[in-house]
Amino acid sequence: MKILKNLSYSVLAFSLLASACGKKIDIEPQNDISSENALSSAADVNNVLVGAYTIMAHPALYGTNLLMIADLYASPGYVNWTGSFSTYRDISNQNLISTNEDATRTWTRAYQAINAANTVLESLGVVTDADMKKEIEGKALFVRGIMHFELVRLYALPFEAGGANSSLGVPIATKAVKAFEDITPDVPRNSVAEVYKQAEDDLIAAISLLSDSPDLYAAKGMLARLYLQKGDYPNAREQANDIIESGEYALAKNLEDPFRIKNSTEGVFEIQQNEQSHAGSSNDGLATFYSSYLNNTGGKVGRGDLSILNSFVNTYDETDKRRTQMIYEGTGAKAGWFTKKWYNYFDNIPVVRLTELYLTRAECNARLGTSVGDSPLNDINLLRERAGLEDLATVTIDQILTERNKELAFEGYRIHDLKRTKKNIGTLPYNAPKLVFPIPYREVSVNSNLKQNPGYN
Repeated sequence: MKILKNLSYSVLAFSLLASACGKKIDIEPQNDISSENALSSAADVNNVLVGAYTIMAHPALYGTNLLMIADLYASPGYVNWTGSFSTYRDISNQNLISTNEDATRTWTRAYQAINAANTVLESLGVVTDADMKKEIEGKALFVRGIMHFELVRLYALPFEAGGANSSLGVPIATKAVKAFEDITPDVPRNSVAEVYKQAEDDLIAAISLLSDSPDLYAAKGMLARLYLQKGDYPNAREQANDIIESGEYALAKNLEDPFRIKNSTEGVFEIQQNEQSHAGSSNDGLATFYSSYLNNTGGKVGRGDLSILNSFVNTYDETDKRRTQMIYEGTGAKAGWFTKKWYNYFDNIPVVRLTELYLTRAECNARLGTSVGDSPLNDINLLRERAGLEDLATVTIDQILTERNKELAFEGYRIHDLKRTKKNIGTLPYNAPKLVFPIPYREVSVNSNLKQNPGYN
């Protein structure tokens, strides 16, 4: 599934759910789709769906935050924030307040995407072509499912495998807000278990509807990630193996390719940027924050705000291509170590790529004592061989997690992997309240039923 960012918000009613943020200039669309402006054709419905995907590519979501803040939140022993934006500095220091702007805009944009998906789902009656209707419905459910999943991972305590998971999650939204009168006041938070169930159900339904679509594997990839986060290893293994065995994807020989090439052989779900449509090149965007080098004309690329700590660089073998080819010394705005994954402003953003699925299958097989698709050892050695390393003779779960940490570094996995494996983040335990985002202050201030997370006002 590829997301193109040069798309229009057109008729969306997103202004009902969000206001402009302070750090960047955001102009919210003002149209609504109330009864007098109801969607009347398949083209209208598809435009709203396109808008939902456009929102997911926004810097508040997969364009920057959903990847970068997961690195920042797990910064000890990993990365260093040296930038001037206090919102990101507070995340890196694990010292947020309820008015943190990036916690607010990520929440807001995610619910905007959910609202667009719900609008699509409630408007399917005007889509007369059966195959088109199935695909539109499947994609809308995909959006709604993954946005609930991303929200509950950031704004709630971790899912505990085998536990009741009755702690507060986030509000589940399954009804569209098309006009102000549609807003339901005082919506409470659902439990973590309920939100995970909603996301899972949406993704399963999406998979059934997208069975004849290439987008099927994007939904399967995100469902595999959800199952892994829950500790549901049999189902995570099944989804990951289905994608690997489909023959639709292949590991890139060049480690940079998934981040440079649109429609790369590894790209299961990616955001494609171009010069007209991208996550930013000044105050937003992954390359803006992660890059620091001089281009061919001597111009500085990137702010160099997020560098890699020496201690993490040294976890790689000196001959590991993931170090020699994908990590470089900054020559631009700042010195230090930087990742080549987010190198150019308009590069590709792989949200799900095949490498993750091999790591997921290997871990699940190792935990379950199985070799579905292939053995854990063979899967890990396949990745090590690409990195120019010798094969392992045996492999443990800890070694698999180490390889995962190295392969997927700086792609938004670290905080979630540490939480699900119950590892400390610096001096904090995996389930510390400080490692949970605050519910935005402006939300709790107008909703008496929306309980704030512990430690925030």
